[in-house]
Amino acid sequence: MSFTNARYDQEKDYLAYYSKQIRLGEDKITSVQLIDVEYEEVSSEVVGDAAGITYLNNQLTFQFDTYTSRKVNYGEVRFFPLLFDQGVYKRVVRFKVKVLTQKSNMLKKGGNKSFTSNSVLATGDWYKIAVLKDGIFKIDYDFLKNLGLDIDHLNPNDFKLYGNGGKMLPALNSAYRPDDIQQNAVYVAGAADNSFDKTDYVLFYGQSPNSWTYNTSSGLFEHKNHMFSDTTYYFITFSSTGESPKRITTQNSQSSPNQSVTTFNDYAYHERDAYNLIKSGSLWLGDLFDVQTSYNYAFNFPNITNDQATVIFSVAARSATGSTFTGTVGGSSASVPLPFVNMGNYTSRYAELGTGIINVTPSSDVITLNLSYNKPAIESLGWLDEVEVNARRNLSMTGTQLFFRDVQSVGAGNVSTFTISNAAAISKVWEISDPFNIKEQVVNVSGNALDFTLATDTLRSFVAFTTDYETKVIPVGKVDNQNLHAIQSAEMVIVSHPKFLSQSAQIADFHAEEGLSVVIVTPQQIFNEYSSGSRDIVAIRDFVRMLYERSTTTSIAPKYLLLVGDGSYDNKHRITGNTNFIPTYQSPNSIDVIGSLVSDDYFGLLDPSEGTFVSTEYLDIGIGRLPVKTQEEADHIVHKILNYNTAASMHDWRNLVTFIGDDEDSNTHMAQANSLAGMVESSHKEYNINKIFFDAFNQESTPGGSRYPDVNKAINNAVENGSLIINYTGHGGEAGLAHERVLTVSDIYNWTNTVSYPLFVTATCELSRFDDPLRTSAGELMILSEHGALALLTTVRLVFSGPNFVMNQDFFDEVFDPVSGQMPTIGEVFMAVKNLNASVSNNRNFTLLGDPALRLAYPVHNVVTTQINGVAVSGSDTIQALQKITITGEVRDDANQKLSNFNGIMYPTVFDKEKQITALANDGGTPFVFGLQTSKLFKGKVSVVNGEFSYTFVVPKDIAYNYGQGKLSYYGENQVEDANGYYNNFYIGGTSSNYEADEKGPEIELFMNDENFVFGGMTDENPILLANIYDLHGINMVGNGIGHDIIAVLDNETEKSYILNDYYEAELNSYQSGRVYFPFEDLEEGRHTLTLKVWDVYNNSSEATIEFVVVKSKDIIIDKVYNYPNPFTTYTEFWFEHNQPGRPMYAQVQIFTVSGKLVKTLDKHILDDGYRSTSITWNGLDEYGDRIGRGVYVYRLKVRADNYSVAEKYEKLVILQ
Repeated sequence: MSFTNARYDQEKDYLAYYSKQIRLGEDKITSVQLIDVEYEEVSSEVVGDAAGITYLNNQLTFQFDTYTSRKVNYGEVRFFPLLFDQGVYKRVVRFKVKVLTQKSNMLKKGGNKSFTSNSVLATGDWYKIAVLKDGIFKIDYDFLKNLGLDIDHLNPNDFKLYGNGGKMLPALNSAYRPDDIQQNAVYVAGAADNSFDKTDYVLFYGQSPNSWTYNTSSGLFEHKNHMFSDTTYYFITFSSTGESPKRITTQNSQSSPNQSVTTFNDYAYHERDAYNLIKSGSLWLGDLFDVQTSYNYAFNFPNITNDQATVIFSVAARSATGSTFTGTVGGSSASVPLPFVNMGNYTSRYAELGTGIINVTPSSDVITLNLSYNKPAIESLGWLDEVEVNARRNLSMTGTQLFFRDVQSVGAGNVSTFTISNAAAISKVWEISDPFNIKEQVVNVSGNALDFTLATDTLRSFVAFTTDYETKVIPVGKVDNQNLHAIQSAEMVIVSHPKFLSQSAQIADFHAEEGLSVVIVTPQQIFNEYSSGSRDIVAIRDFVRMLYERSTTTSIAPKYLLLVGDGSYDNKHRITGNTNFIPTYQSPNSIDVIGSLVSDDYFGLLDPSEGTFVSTEYLDIGIGRLPVKTQEEADHIVHKILNYNTAASMHDWRNLVTFIGDDEDSNTHMAQANSLAGMVESSHKEYNINKIFFDAFNQESTPGGSRYPDVNKAINNAVENGSLIINYTGHGGEAGLAHERVLTVSDIYNWTNTVSYPLFVTATCELSRFDDPLRTSAGELMILSEHGALALLTTVRLVFSGPNFVMNQDFFDEVFDPVSGQMPTIGEVFMAVKNLNASVSNNRNFTLLGDPALRLAYPVHNVVTTQINGVAVSGSDTIQALQKITITGEVRDDANQKLSNFNGIMYPTVFDKEKQITALANDGGTPFVFGLQTSKLFKGKVSVVNGEFSYTFVVPKDIAYNYGQGKLSYYGENQVEDANGYYNNFYIGGTSSNYEADEKGPEIELFMNDENFVFGGMTDENPILLANIYDLHGINMVGNGIGHDIIAVLDNETEKSYILNDYYEAELNSYQSGRVYFPFEDLEEGRHTLTLKVWDVYNNSSEATIEFVVVKSKDIIIDKVYNYPNPFTTYTEFWFEHNQPGRPMYAQVQIFTVSGKLVKTLDKHILDDGYRSTSITWNGLDEYGDRIGRGVYVYRLKVRADNYSVAEKYEKLVILQ
């Protein structure tokens, strides 16, 4: 079901609903109403089997949500316009939305949060250390010396430790998190003498990156592993500036206890990340239950009480029939039944998850879970996710460090006495409830016990430890000074892995020249200041959010975020060959390919209420990623960015938009592609449309399935010849497009386009799954290769046709729509399209692979037609076959004023009327019919002088003789700016009654590679055909007449002919002469014959033939060695053919008498574009400058290539006196 402003609800089987966004500015909503709603009945035949109709309501209900994007408030009204009431379908045909608003100061343009103005890392010497778990850690003289500090000249009283504990940052932007790294209180021993001696040391409390949180509902502590880091980092400095060193202070006991604590809550877990079942999402599973179907997991709780303990285990299974896990602890057990999955359907859930809970009264200090999987079939598999155990222990010292807390002590007005038995070895008790401000607890010692008393209206945590301090501190190294917090604003943020800083700097310089303020930072720099050194995607967003919050207007708020570096579904380097340069957001779902996703949108949700990644969150910045893994890939992309919108790229490919449609699903994809093309045709006629619809081509059956070889060629040609945008609708995957493999990795590797790089928009499944480090997807290759795409708006996971089509419609609504007086950047377009579809989860599976700050090569100025055959254009004109036409026009600005200073080249194209194409119904069903206006009556190249141009051509005899609307299309450039336009208020049809007779075919000159080529000469396996063509009345390039194309036939294989209409380019200011320039690829070695047949506009034809020899050897080969003139008197030139075009060579000619005496040596360094050398000249004098006698001489030509291969040949010359 499709209608204007349709969106699709994934949770209701993609039932279509109406969605409309309303800009509110700074207003807030007071009420919303739908009024004046009108309905009409709809037959069940019209409704058919539309998606989600079982969810229809019998009355109209609507939803209105508000959101903020780039500091502007918006509202969105949503409702299902189709109802089913008392057996009758009704649809809404007309309605109004009544919105009442009032001014509000809810939008705080100056920012919603105050960030510190400078990082502590900005000055001083800093050193990073790391820990892996909770503990009391000791730093001594030797450790600091090995870390690189000049410890003999440092004062322990200046020691400072900074760090935020390593836990994951909260997703919600408004939730508290430390701003910059915070100082931690530490204990320093031996500081009295102001010297750090070998017996001095520092003690600090270090935290695991993983967390335990108390759940008040369940009464249990719940464990969460850090998803990005297994390490917690701290920073050391002895700087005497800044904050004063923070030391652990003592804390006295309180009086009047009313609670006694002799037991405490303890917990333990087992979790091993080994398997990500679908290579997507953040859920990793551990032990595999396959050959071994039973495991034991033991947890030691010294001095356990007989209070109830709780064991929770989470499991997963993949089985074609239902299966069961059984967990047993002592005499208690729990079974977890898991449903079956459809193992033959890729889009079905890969596995099912389940959780078991066992409450048990412990009988010993060791709680052992036996977990077994009832494996119903050989292909059934099970996995353990994690085990969590909560238990209570007696408060008795065990080991060297005892962490304790007591939930039962907590209550309003509670004051608790904590009594620790077996306490003789305890050195200190620290309260660690506030990790930044540790307190040393003053205790009372009585025999083998100690106690202390504190208020326990909130949960308090402690550690008691002996003098056997934990020593496993990991040295990391010195940290350079940095100060990201000092950055006040930036329009573009580039987050670059250090490996690609050079390439990122080139991109930054490029955009700075355009006027953007750009900042480049590395992920680790961000992590140091915003997540205490630990990898965390929220830290990257927090840095961008700081700049966003600091901006007082949207004009200086960050517009673009570019991530330079590949990402991975493995954010922790668990797999071999990982490419985790810039971390990724992975959804929690890792078992359902439909619901699992990776999305860089996460970095662009910057408003205070956002961050948790729900559907009502809208992007505030345009985001793109360059998924580079090597510097070579980064160089390729930078080259494309820098050379894209330059003088060298100015040509009429910028006028072309290509639409590709798959033939599957009852023509749905072709119909959608055709509809999108219609949007451009109707609203932006200055652009020309190329349609590659599969079913319009012949389908071939192969052992590997059906194929469309001509579609492959058409797509490759669209890339090679250039298109501003290439849009694909249909099926696809990581290996390419469509079941018929119309675009493969091999095709992409063979692209050779330069400067004419298209923007690909691919509405297909996971073409660009960039986060699988073990595979480079086809979409990635398009941008990573030296040629191919400029950027891709593309998919990284499974997507659905209906929502894809809506996003595509929104894309074409936005991509040609100016923003603030200029054409939008790719990032602006993509952000707008994403926000229009924010309520549809499908949109999160689209990503931008490319630079979001790039602007497409939109022509800047306008071209208009002023006269046809000397008559000013006004009403409609008609032109006829064989009529000679002269057209004049102008280049104008947006105010419709002629640009008198525009001097350059205009490329006019005259199109015949649109023709109707009926597809072939290759797969059965109803043939698809679509219009296509691509037949070129003339394509010229004329001068623009002072903003004016004129061109003449003869209308070909091969036009379609019915009358219909033609089109004049223009592209002009002056090496600085360009322009485009169209004129279509004229008709084409019939035959002129006044034309000159002509029965002579065109004149043709053929060459290979360049005009120095000699018939039968050498080429490599990729030669270029050059054909100079002249005809009095012009060359036929229409292609309407059967056999009237410009056709090249190689080796007389007519069934493999090449149609070269699109490779003909007219000479400047001439409709009579032009050139064909066509590159062949991978020809077989040996002799070849090529025949070119060309027709003129009168349908007279001519042929020309050329022979050439393909030599594939990488070593140099020379042929056709001669000198001219020969014989000669005082001057001759030496020539030869070779197989080293574009590569430097060293050539030497030595002239000998017939008796072998050396007369003269000539040396020359040569670099040729073609296969024929530049000349080596000789004046007939010997080495001493004397003229030599007449007669026959022998000369040797010796040529050395840059790969040091050598070839030589002997020939004779004759000197006349």
